[in-house]
Amino acid sequence: MKKQLTVWFLATALLLLLSACGNNSENGTSGNTAGENNSNTKAEAVTLKVSLTAQDMSGLEQLAKQYESENDGVKINIERAPDDQFKQTLGAQLAANEAPDLFVQWPGLSKIGLSINAGYLADLSDVAPVDNIDKGLLQGFSKDDKVYGIPWSKNYLAVYYNKDLFEANGIEVPTNWDEFLAACEKLKAAGVTPIGLGGKEASNVMFLWYALAPSTVYAEDMDWDQKRYNNEVQFATSDSWKAVAEQYEQLVDNGYISKDALGVSGDSARTSLGAGKAAMIIDGNWSMSGYEEIAKANNVNIGMFALPGNKAGEDIWLSSGPSTGLTLWSGSEHQEEAKKFLAFLYADDNYLTLIGPGQFSTLKTVQPESSDMSADIMDVVQNAPAYQFLDIGWPSGANEAFNAPTQAAIGGATSFEEVLESADQTWDKAAANMKK
Repeated sequence: MKKQLTVWFLATALLLLLSACGNNSENGTSGNTAGENNSNTKAEAVTLKVSLTAQDMSGLEQLAKQYESENDGVKINIERAPDDQFKQTLGAQLAANEAPDLFVQWPGLSKIGLSINAGYLADLSDVAPVDNIDKGLLQGFSKDDKVYGIPWSKNYLAVYYNKDLFEANGIEVPTNWDEFLAACEKLKAAGVTPIGLGGKEASNVMFLWYALAPSTVYAEDMDWDQKRYNNEVQFATSDSWKAVAEQYEQLVDNGYISKDALGVSGDSARTSLGAGKAAMIIDGNWSMSGYEEIAKANNVNIGMFALPGNKAGEDIWLSSGPSTGLTLWSGSEHQEEAKKFLAFLYADDNYLTLIGPGQFSTLKTVQPESSDMSADIMDVVQNAPAYQFLDIGWPSGANEAFNAPTQAAIGGATSFEEVLESADQTWDKAAANMKK
């Protein structure tokens, strides 16, 4: 009996030992699983690929390093290339379904619009910076009320003016169309050409259309271009476009633009501003450094203001051209991380680093430092409603109707009403070419 008990105890002990070993083994497995689960709770390693041109967003690399340091497991790979090489490479990547997560696109139906229609881009309407950017600057990146690209900078058209001539003639910066005409009349009476126009170059005569239309056409209907695509409206029969044509015609008929403007080059017109022979020129902010040199060489003060095509009591609308915009590939496996990175880049504290010096903010809440020359216009640039440069929202080539035909109207060979008729014809041909 004693022997049997001994055997029983030994057997029981062996079973307990085996059970313990089994439990230890299970615990070891569970421990490994727990370890694996712990490792899975860490941020999954993510590599975001970003592709852009050589000149876009000079501070991107610096901010990418900061983002990596603040977000474990995230790597940002940035590739830059000249414009043509960038476009060619991106086209091949999209066709092969191997595109980078984020890449830049140019605004406009004939540019980013093609990528939107092809389904290459994800909707960015819910990304933080979108609500902080004027709708007019997003127009060229949008379709059906969805935003597919976020511009990082902008250009704009302005009136460069000889501040000394304005002061000598008791003229304040005009804030509406009637005040602008009154200023022109004073200058003309003083023997000064109010508006120096380098009409020899077609783009210069087009600038006036670009600068006037936002306050007159698009302040009334931001969807006018889309309605033109739908053949719901026409330039020649549109009251707002006829109003713009009348404004342009006033400047010519009243002698506020020199009669020999068609023989004047852009360089000659700019020289006349510095010499005090002309008081104003419509030009882009990209020419600012040239006017700073003119001001210094002639010892004159030159400032900038937005051309006020608006009526008294109404807002001045700025003619503005957004830069390229960052877009998100619809096939990206890291869309949420990419959106998070976008929000980081456009955060107020990071934004000026992103865009670099000499660029103009698209964010309502961030204003770069102004120069002496741009000080007068900065409030409008930062806070006024804007509409994109006209060619951005138009079919490719449609803006050509406002070049040579406008030159002919200035020279008296045709009327400004006929310029609008020409615009309809050119638009229809350009829109038809888009569908081919």
